[in-house]
Amino acid sequence: MLSSIFVQNDASSDFENMRICLQSSILSLAMLLSLAAGAQGIYGDVNGDGEVNIADANEVVKVILGDEIPTPPDGESDTVAVTVFDTKVASRRYYRIPAIVQLQDGRLLAIGDDRHRNDSDIGSNSGIDILGKTSDDGGRTWSNAIMIADGDGKHEGFDDSHGDAAAVVDRETGKLLIMCASGYQGFLASTLQDPLRVGRYVSDDGGATWTGSEVTSDIYGIFAGYPEVNALFFSSGRICQSSRIKRGDYYRIYSAVDGPMGVGCMVLYSDDFGQTWHALGGPGARPTVAPFGDEAKVEELPDGKVLLSCRSKQTATSGRLFNIYDYVTGTWGEMAISNDPESGTYSEDCSCNGEVLIVPAMRTSDGHRLHLVLQSVPRGKGRRCVSIYYKPLLDESDYDQPADFTWGWQRYQVTENYSAYSTMVSLTDGRIAFFHEDCNDNQGSTSAYDLIFQKLSIRTITGGRYTAIKQ
Repeated sequence: MLSSIFVQNDASSDFENMRICLQSSILSLAMLLSLAAGAQGIYGDVNGDGEVNIADANEVVKVILGDEIPTPPDGESDTVAVTVFDTKVASRRYYRIPAIVQLQDGRLLAIGDDRHRNDSDIGSNSGIDILGKTSDDGGRTWSNAIMIADGDGKHEGFDDSHGDAAAVVDRETGKLLIMCASGYQGFLASTLQDPLRVGRYVSDDGGATWTGSEVTSDIYGIFAGYPEVNALFFSSGRICQSSRIKRGDYYRIYSAVDGPMGVGCMVLYSDDFGQTWHALGGPGARPTVAPFGDEAKVEELPDGKVLLSCRSKQTATSGRLFNIYDYVTGTWGEMAISNDPESGTYSEDCSCNGEVLIVPAMRTSDGHRLHLVLQSVPRGKGRRCVSIYYKPLLDESDYDQPADFTWGWQRYQVTENYSAYSTMVSLTDGRIAFFHEDCNDNQGSTSAYDLIFQKLSIRTITGGRYTAIKQ
């Protein structure tokens, strides 16, 4: 009876709390009985190994909950891959660059570039729009497209094109923020006199309506003393919001910006939800070693330090670049490369961005609580086989230096198709909303991507080794 009740709760954290409580109570009682019995025998030695220990408590838990202890569920079944934005090659309608957030009311908002004429970036294309679609049933079905940022295609000015959205929802107010690349000037052709521009878009009504503004001078102005920073854009996907640092009305947010060759990526933070930004470590900080640094993602470590995961401009590197910012020293560490084919975040002959995410989890073998770091990236060869690498973080010794992230990874393959950019966020039910570019039904093409959504459990990603703990 107890077993069926707990399974119906469909909550891994509730089940695990109950199991641990039973286990602890039984073990305490067993030890008291043994002490009272003295020389008459160890009354609490249920399994007969000559001592009172956790194994005895587990035997009793099995009796209470059934012969086999049910593994705590992650929730309902994983969502089958759903096409949110469907590229139509024949009509020259291409979609690229996924971003996704969960709104305060639980709905999902999926975001992507609507690229007319071809699949190229700003500078090689014109009239690019940023669109959104919402889902109120967990990603099974999606609304009609919402215009977030409308590119007018006039080949001039800030509003020619908008793309590469980086998005976040404020955890307290529900306010939405998107930082994006804008204008008509491409990244490689950008100069301080005529730069690739920067847009800021906000929504106070769950993404139904948006207000945009140009913030080009504000962002480039951060690096005013460094004229080599003559091109930059916010890395698309997830903007990280701190769970620890709050200044004024908002918790701090972090995002990486990609600079030109020789500069690499830089990390910015904002304490007023993107109205003003500052360079983490100062405007001269260069957390990746030139010429490797490129588009990057940022995540907050369990102790409040900041983890950088960066794409390399050099395909020969075949992996991710990691660094850590320490608030105690006020400096970045020494960049480390994770490219071992067996235990690293290996990506063969491929330079492509992905997403890094840290979630609380439980090891199913013994109920040990920990954190998992997830890293998505195409496995290769080339841009194909988008996968999610995962690595347990048991304690601070597993993430106290960048080199800790070079090894110990295992992998779950999401798709075998040609596939490129991906992003993910942790949902309130403990599962992962995963959104990626996939050639899908455009077989034969290596770059005509649909934007595909899946909801994946931690149990599925890790092959049953770990399960989610709801936040």
